[in-house]
Amino acid sequence: MESPTKELSVEQVASSCDLKVDTVRYYQRLGLLDPPDRKGRRAVYRAGHIQRLVEIRRLADAGFTLAQIGRLSDVPDPASSAANRERLGSLAAEAAIARRLTRPEVAEQAGVPEGLVALLCDNGLLETTFADGEQRFDQGAVSMVRAGLAVSAAGVPLDELVSLAADHAGNVDDIVRRAIALFEEHVKDDLGGGPGERPDDLVEVVHALLPAVTRLVAQHFHRTLVSRALERVADGERPTLADALVAADTDHLVVTCEWR
Repeated sequence: MESPTKELSVEQVASSCDLKVDTVRYYQRLGLLDPPDRKGRRAVYRAGHIQRLVEIRRLADAGFTLAQIGRLSDVPDPASSAANRERLGSLAAEAAIARRLTRPEVAEQAGVPEGLVALLCDNGLLETTFADGEQRFDQGAVSMVRAGLAVSAAGVPLDELVSLAADHAGNVDDIVRRAIALFEEHVKDDLGGGPGERPDDLVEVVHALLPAVTRLVAQHFHRTLVSRALERVADGERPTLADALVAADTDHLVVTCEWR
């Protein structure tokens, strides 16, 4: 961390943030970054400029546009202001909507016909929202379509795979509803619970809990899938599958889930 009083050049600031000098100056023109002090003809930057650039990059990576980042800057005391938290939540929702894909975009990014995406939607396998009367998808839809293609490419008929996945989705819905009920009943009460009370605590819990739950469910499904498959081939009728599972070292398959 640079000393707050250390004088820095624009080149030093840009280098420390892995940015081009032109980008730093562009942020200044947009009003996202305070102008430097002047000592004669020399522009003097400080550690605060680096901290602000890091924050701009963090928000941009989270999906906020530069215009939205500028609107956040208008709130006084952004580190602790309740108004800023409310605006941040609102802008986060806007950013999430802006990142959503149309059905043709999902098909193009996944490299499949649009009709296949429509088939998955009709069977409830892809979650959608509507914006301006058009179906929209999050980025995860592309990964799901690609995963389905990988299974199909291994020899599983696509229509049977879709039918199986639809049954899975129906069962998952019931489990998810029960999980949400458990969270609402126990976790929120432990945090103090009332509307507007300690929202940061609840956000922190969700931020830690959601990846952990996702890993838990995925890991359990993996373990169950492998153990049941090994049971099916234990009679020796399909030794090649048993050998493949052992050779793949599935005990060491680790499911990861993290925020980006």
